[in-house]
Amino acid sequence: MNSQIGIIYASMSGRNEQISKYLEQQFIKLGQSIDRHEISQFETEKLSDYQAFIIVSYTYHDGQIPDEALDFFDDLQTVDLTGKPYTLTGSSSMKHEHFGRALDYLDQQLVHLGALRASAILKINEDADRADLARLDALCQQVIDFNQLRTQHLV
Repeated sequence: MNSQIGIIYASMSGRNEQISKYLEQQFIKLGQSIDRHEISQFETEKLSDYQAFIIVSYTYHDGQIPDEALDFFDDLQTVDLTGKPYTLTGSSSMKHEHFGRALDYLDQQLVHLGALRASAILKINEDADRADLARLDALCQQVIDFNQLRTQHLV
């Protein structure tokens, strides 16, 4: 395991790519090493190399995981994620009945595989505003704090 935090994103409109870049900048400000990838170009087995990871995704149509994330979702079952810290965030639209549901599906899969959620799922309505950015800042710190506590207990 290396000391990097992985950020894996799926973005159709560009909003989630922007969120992933914002997270990358915030983690770097907090002294963390980051490895950021678009989800369809990411090798799922690399998740086990990270000290923690963040998935940034939108929700497609009627609450579905985006098409470009389906292979990633299926391949999660091939990786040992037991005890691995993660969190989820992403932009969606509250106009849709299934606001941010893809994040819920990802969360269910990760919990089933033994990964540990480091913070609450952060669902952002469309473009991130100031309050959302503050919540993203807090999410970054929560991931770092969670991982430090987890590491202390493992020693």
